Amino acid sequence: MTVDHTTDSPSLGADFPEADRAAWRALVESALKGADFEKALTTPLAEGLRIQPIYGADDGAFDTDAITRHADAADRVRFGWDVRQRHGHPDPEATNTAILTDLERGVTSIELALDRSVRLADMPSAEYADGVLAHTVDQLDTALNGVFLDAAVVTLRPGAAFEQASALLAALWRRRGISESDAHGHFGADPLGALAAEGKLHEPVDAAVARAARLAAHTHATYPNATSLSVDSTPYHDAGADEAMDLAYAMATGVAYLRAMETEGLAPTDAARQIQFTLPTGVDVFLGIAKLRAARMLWARILEASGVAEEARSMRLHTTTAARNLSQRDAWVNMLRVTVATFAAATGGADSITVPPYTDALGLPDGFARRAARNTQLLLLEESHLARVIDPAGGSWYVERLTQDLAQIAWEKFQEIEHAGGLAQALISGKVVEDCAAAWSTKERQIAKRRIELTGINTFPKVDEVPADVVQPDLAALAETARTGIGARVSILPDADFQTRVVAAFDGASVADLTPKGAGFSIQPLAAHRLGEAFEALRDACDAATTRPTATLIEIGRPADFTARATFARNYLGAGGIGVEDLEIGAADDLGAVTGLAVICSSDNLYDDQAEAVARALKTGGATRVVLAGRPGEREQALRDAGVDGFIFAGDDTLATLRGMLTEMGVLS
Repeated sequence: MTVDHTTDSPSLGADFPEADRAAWRALVESALKGADFEKALTTPLAEGLRIQPIYGADDGAFDTDAITRHADAADRVRFGWDVRQRHGHPDPEATNTAILTDLERGVTSIELALDRSVRLADMPSAEYADGVLAHTVDQLDTALNGVFLDAAVVTLRPGAAFEQASALLAALWRRRGISESDAHGHFGADPLGALAAEGKLHEPVDAAVARAARLAAHTHATYPNATSLSVDSTPYHDAGADEAMDLAYAMATGVAYLRAMETEGLAPTDAARQIQFTLPTGVDVFLGIAKLRAARMLWARILEASGVAEEARSMRLHTTTAARNLSQRDAWVNMLRVTVATFAAATGGADSITVPPYTDALGLPDGFARRAARNTQLLLLEESHLARVIDPAGGSWYVERLTQDLAQIAWEKFQEIEHAGGLAQALISGKVVEDCAAAWSTKERQIAKRRIELTGINTFPKVDEVPADVVQPDLAALAETARTGIGARVSILPDADFQTRVVAAFDGASVADLTPKGAGFSIQPLAAHRLGEAFEALRDACDAATTRPTATLIEIGRPADFTARATFARNYLGAGGIGVEDLEIGAADDLGAVTGLAVICSSDNLYDDQAEAVARALKTGGATRVVLAGRPGEREQALRDAGVDGFIFAGDDTLATLRGMLTEMGVLS
């Protein structure tokens, strides 16, 4: 060790020759002994990238004033991000109670998810209640009773009924005596996102986008502290889009709205201020961080091309932890999933974050689930101090390289969409549905083979778990109550302006009254998925069976011989909902009568000596299916001749194998 006497600091590397990548690579390839470097040491991502085992300064050149950073980074260090929680209980009164509790205990803004009947301007129905039943200003007033609307930001998720719902919120501001300059909120107009998610609009796409642009122009002129347009990429992400695709769809949506607002007379700088992006983050921390940083880079490039000055090229970025990562089984693991995703969002510099309750995939959350969601953010914000550092991932060679590569792939996909006529055309033609389905199919195969491991679902399942608690309201009664508050009181002309609709809403008009009359417009919507849905369907079928299907683990030899494969088999079968019973034997002669499914578990050495005899004894004794835990290797034919029907091992098509087993057992048809 050499000491630098000018600083009295030790220089630990001074006595070693300077290393370079070529020398390192030569040493690695020598250690690999002929194995392929790419296969052995790099990790492929769905986006077409490969994660390298080591990064250097030449991989991640960065700029200290990088556009990937949060635009108001200094203020974010002082105040943190906006802790935003989503509320969607059908009962406006129950929603109000939950909102007030959240605001009292650390939440800083509210997101109202409106019911499908509101989004489609239909009458309330218990068959598909999935959000707040706020069809009128009275019902919205109930949901937001006690909320200071001139202080707390309320964001709407209105679907296709964006103008109607916006009129309700503006009417409520008027009812509360809040001046236009003091009103805070976000109308959440996103016609392209609504079309992608539900496949329906109340009018043709071009007309709906133009209507959203007029709403933006009115908001800019009338409500200086409110915004109007959302670019929400969650429908694409839920349908299987990888992160680059997700970014491309978001950018294409943003460009479509910029063009529409320009047609309505808004300058690009003012138009950009009306847009809020919503991007989901998953459980890959570094990919999530890079995604948000790449989003800022892409949007700044678009705004630069639109003539927006450099200082105004910021992005209003909201994130939500990805819904597709949430599981119905072993739902408590969702707490870990959303914590990791929130960490990625916070480190990536999100302006606001929504964390769904850990029971979100099961139903409406109870108070504990909402508290856990709320505190996930508050702990990371106020105790882990994630907002205290400006761009904490900035300068990381890996993150900078990943950001650049992800942005490049997303930009290319965005250009493909634009060259083909834009996102609206891609939705109408079915191209988006096709591409998302293909991406989901690839991911589904990886999950089926357990190359993507989902704790509690396809790995380490708990077959006898007790489901988490959810709230189960009387939807029929709530729908009936909501219907009684709705009546056609005002007739609105199709071309009536927004202010006329606000006045009508103030006078009692419902969302249906405010909706343009016409045939509407529909396409095939995107199909939302959750990563664990296929395995959970098997678990559901086993739970519904008259008796739970079980298998007998035939454990040969000593515990040291069979424990590893018996544990593997227990988890393997549990992923399909199949219970197990253990039977330890020394040899085939120790077998009693085993019926049904039998799984042989032991070491390779004992397989060589005893597996064939054990398989014959099992079949003779009445086992209907005999499976061996492990790869068959060169003895496969001999084992099959002895009675082994199949093999289970890491990397096989676990989902297909389990489906076959359950079909033979009569659980699946």
